[in-house]
Amino acid sequence: MIVLASALMSALLVAGVPTDVTSSVQAAICRLFGTSCEPPPKGDPDAAYLPKRCEVYQKQEKAGYSTYIGIFKFGDEFAFMEQQMADGTYRMTLIPHNAEIGVEGKLFQLKGEGGSNFQLGGEAKIGAYLKGSVGDTWVFKDKAEADSFRDDIFENQAAMDAMSRNPGAGLYYAINPPPEIPDPQMTTATTRLEAGGNAELGLSAKDSKAEKYFDIGTGINGRAKVGGQVAVRTDNRRPDDPSYPLTATTYQLDGQLGAGSEVAGDGLENAGEWTGAVRITRNKQGEPVEIMYLTSVEESLVGKNRVGGKGDGAKGGYKGKDGESSLQESRTVIELKTPEERRIAEEYIDEQGLLGMPALAFNQVMDEGDALLTEPPPGAGEFEKLMYEKAWVSSIVQDKTSSQDTFGGRIALGAGLGMKVYTGSSEARTVESEYLGAPGDDGRRRFEEFPACLAEPG
Repeated sequence: MIVLASALMSALLVAGVPTDVTSSVQAAICRLFGTSCEPPPKGDPDAAYLPKRCEVYQKQEKAGYSTYIGIFKFGDEFAFMEQQMADGTYRMTLIPHNAEIGVEGKLFQLKGEGGSNFQLGGEAKIGAYLKGSVGDTWVFKDKAEADSFRDDIFENQAAMDAMSRNPGAGLYYAINPPPEIPDPQMTTATTRLEAGGNAELGLSAKDSKAEKYFDIGTGINGRAKVGGQVAVRTDNRRPDDPSYPLTATTYQLDGQLGAGSEVAGDGLENAGEWTGAVRITRNKQGEPVEIMYLTSVEESLVGKNRVGGKGDGAKGGYKGKDGESSLQESRTVIELKTPEERRIAEEYIDEQGLLGMPALAFNQVMDEGDALLTEPPPGAGEFEKLMYEKAWVSSIVQDKTSSQDTFGGRIALGAGLGMKVYTGSSEARTVESEYLGAPGDDGRRRFEEFPACLAEPG
């Protein structure tokens, strides 16, 4: 009997009968043959809430320059970034130009005698800067495919830059064409505005025969910065999908505080940085298809050393920075798959604006698996309920290392002239990773471990 019942059920499954119909027929067959049919095992409810994107590892390299004419600053920067994601894919982002223009000025300057051979001095500077860049991103299925394209991307970009600056290079590359590379799947245009200031209190010295004091690289300093940016990303990874290209607009605010000291050019700085962002992604028809909220806090300790100093009317030399930091980042993402979900999200955006982030976006605190979110109470808004039921949330901690070398200086000739050249690099590895699981029977969602997003030890 049991064998016959099993055969009938297998026939229903092979025939493609809908699940709800199959379940009803299964119950009838079990009653007919007097057998006990165990309910099918349920899948892991948390699986539907696994993060779709999570960064395992990131490496970034940059090089740039800044020129100074009077109170004005002009600069440009090249940057290249590699990312390993939890799903095994690799991303490469090239930003050939990150142009900058700004104004800087002294807020105050003070000097006072500290003895026959020493002088105490302090100054504060403020500045405002406007930056703009366009970056291209390629997505590869694995590391091997990414590695095979890396050199081609660099060589192709070098050829493009040469031809834009030197007409003669066009003839050379017409005879020796650079390697062809695929079109980038994503292109991001970013506009950033930031303002900040720094203050220094230092000690200068001279010997008994000298008339002027010389900076000996000893003192304390502090700095602060606030910024905001808007980035527009065009995503064309699925050219055959009628909803593509997708357009994602990210609005970001951030701030930074730092304080440090140095003795004879060597010193340390403690710094903290905070970031909040919201990204709204729309399809080709203009409908919202995804909303992402991001919050991050980074604490860093940077070792500094410099050779050179300041004199009357001039300063210059070499500065080196090597830092280690810890970054905690939380992402809350809601995918809007149905017309009803998109209506709810659109109404929420219209009513609350960009500053109306839901409570869920601010509640991701690593708390060793304790309850983090409870079901919204009666009367809560539709969007809050949708976030509770559908949003996936990731919370990661990354260990970062960075270094930067800067050469250059400034000299007071008339309006004042100066130039700096710098190179830098950084690496980040995810060392802790969790995600918010499915709603439980008690109306709570809890953090679960997410080992797929952990980086291998460096």
